Amino acid sequence: MKSLTLFLGSALALTAVSFNTLAASTPNAPHIYVKGEATLTTMPDYVQLSVGISEIDKNLIAAKNRTDTAMAKAIKLVKEVGVKEGDINAGHISINRESQYNRTSGSQEFKGFRVSRTLTLKLSDIKKYPELLQSLVNNGINEINHTQFLASNYNELHKKAQKLAIKDARDAAKEFSEDYGVELKGLYTASLSPMNVTSQPYMRAEQTMMKADSTPGNFVPDAYHAGEIKVTASSYAVYFIE
Repeated sequence: MKSLTLFLGSALALTAVSFNTLAASTPNAPHIYVKGEATLTTMPDYVQLSVGISEIDKNLIAAKNRTDTAMAKAIKLVKEVGVKEGDINAGHISINRESQYNRTSGSQEFKGFRVSRTLTLKLSDIKKYPELLQSLVNNGINEINHTQFLASNYNELHKKAQKLAIKDARDAAKEFSEDYGVELKGLYTASLSPMNVTSQPYMRAEQTMMKADSTPGNFVPDAYHAGEIKVTASSYAVYFIE
């Protein structure tokens, strides 16, 4: 079974009676301020890749023809490995005049016209990444601008992490109230971002590990050793106590 690892941790702080002026965040009554956290780890199942070709020549047409030829080969290659038309963008081109300083003459000398083109693509079959990258370089691509391994279910996992962080905050409040012999009297306010509170949360040392079947369906193990992707979320809450 494909698996996803979950790490849970919580933080909380007790403020017996609030005498500060931060009325929007904390009540003027006994309360506790808690923080819940959740981290989901998964593996990437697609690659966002940006490569390029750059040529320089005193003949502008010659430089442009070489870059255009290399780009046409690159586009053909990515289509052959199954990249969809809509996942290919090769529209960018730049042309710059370059000069080089001559120490002997003490002047700038024309070096040539630099023509650059960029190809960006989304490769869904992650196991083909090493072969595709090598083929692109073999056929004229001389710039690797950006490579990012991503997970198609990231948004889904982030929503799940948010819910788990909220649950962790509730559990933290219950645990703390039991340890200190106080009673929870209801929620005052909650947020997914830190509140404007003077007290600093106390972090619990222990972590809880769980398993869930949430790995992307087309994940390929040991494909280029891209490493895990961490999806994190936090939840903050203030509870009345008695």
